[in-house]
Amino acid sequence: MIKISPLAFLLVFALQPLSAATLDFETKENIALSGKIATVKTSKKYSDPQKCAAFCASRESCVAFTLDTKRGSCTLLKNVSSEKDSSESYSGFKA
Repeated sequence: MIKISPLAFLLVFALQPLSAATLDFETKENIALSGKIATVKTSKKYSDPQKCAAFCASRESCVAFTLDTKRGSCTLLKNVSSEKDSSESYSGFKA
């Protein structure tokens, strides 16, 4: 029988929701969302749709995100008031 330490068990299962976070989003390519901004990150750490979605999923107040691929910015929104066509954007709503 294989024994797993409680710390190893916790680390494996604590990281699981973050990797599955992007599955809980309705995504739209070429759409930019507007609304009340929670935060904006321009770090490369959030520069792809999955990472931006995971960042939104980690914040309770975030209902949607927009990734501006040209600027490299991940914007988290508290609410969404409108959407517009934008060839440099990728957005998602929490499902």
